[in-house]
Amino acid sequence: MSTQTAKPIRLGGVLYAADTPKRNALLDFATDLQKRGWHVCGLTQELAYDTHGEKIGLDAIDIKTGERFALARPSKEDRTAGSCGFDVSRLCDASRALNNAIEEQADLLIVEKFGEREQDGNGLAEEIVAAALVGIPTLVAVPASALETWNNFTGRLGTLLPHDIDKLWDWWPKSNLYKDLCLDVPDIPVRSLSIGPKTILVETAFGCGAAPNPNAMETTDVPATVSLRELALKIHQDADPLDHALGCAALLAHTNRYEQKGSDKSGLDHFKGSSDSVLVVGDFPRHRDYAAHTHFISTENALPHLGTHAYDGLILPAHTFMDHSLPLFLSAKGNAQTLLVGPITPLSPRLFNYGIDMLCARIIEDPAEAKTMVEAGASVNELKKVSRYITLEKE
Repeated sequence: MSTQTAKPIRLGGVLYAADTPKRNALLDFATDLQKRGWHVCGLTQELAYDTHGEKIGLDAIDIKTGERFALARPSKEDRTAGSCGFDVSRLCDASRALNNAIEEQADLLIVEKFGEREQDGNGLAEEIVAAALVGIPTLVAVPASALETWNNFTGRLGTLLPHDIDKLWDWWPKSNLYKDLCLDVPDIPVRSLSIGPKTILVETAFGCGAAPNPNAMETTDVPATVSLRELALKIHQDADPLDHALGCAALLAHTNRYEQKGSDKSGLDHFKGSSDSVLVVGDFPRHRDYAAHTHFISTENALPHLGTHAYDGLILPAHTFMDHSLPLFLSAKGNAQTLLVGPITPLSPRLFNYGIDMLCARIIEDPAEAKTMVEAGASVNELKKVSRYITLEKE
């Protein structure tokens, strides 16, 4: 018997009206993810023009390959008869892009659009259902006039979304942030790997990352030739605590590089002097002036609390990233401006798309001394004297 866990259905209907000014959110979102290394497939639609700039019909475009399919090329006779000249055989050809996406288990499937044929249960309707049922996140452009038909088609299992790229990012699973960060890590050599009783240190030619050693183990079976990307993927793929910590340290060796620049202001002072209501999670010092209305709460009690309370600001400790509770906080935070603060915060702008507004962390500047300290039993916090503190803010 298979023990594989079934994937949840993630189906989004992206609504647009005839007067929606620019209907490019789906393509822009797909392009952003492709540039980050995600496997995105599907079809968009685009009006076709001749060399004189005259409209001649409609094309479907394969997002992955760029191949164009001439869906409609109405002749004079078609126009006279009021026909759009739609070529069903070309739609069948285009549907290969969706079938390939299902076979390849794409990270995201885009379908533009839920047109008249799909509304009748034809066209690409079968492929949309098939992709959703196997757990491929699927976004479909839905005309507002077809909303009720869409609801009947999906059984209201999908999510309705406005035609806005920020809302599409909100829909994208927060748990994907780990893979997203790993996709940015280069396949370069690891210069040294040090495992002390309290800290794991990963060094490359470009940066040095440190993460807490979860169980004081000082040995590992990691091959000497392992690349930084292979090591970083452990935070996304492995459940073993030591491997997970190795992945975190490797990831930080990339995101918190020596060359990284940013403000030196403390994130803990971000709301200072404001009238905002701010929730401070974890063991941050309580004597500081955070905001006019500050509420302190332990990490273990914070998630249930956020389910029933709303805040203007949220300060999260960096260990929520390492212990994988960060996606849960980002899903529960509502509209709160969110800061991730601590030495193991990844300084990656990619996190801004997942709902974080400010990243506050340290960059190790003296890797040789850091290595000596780690091997002597120093904690991550004790590496402060060989580090500098910087803050990155969402623009």
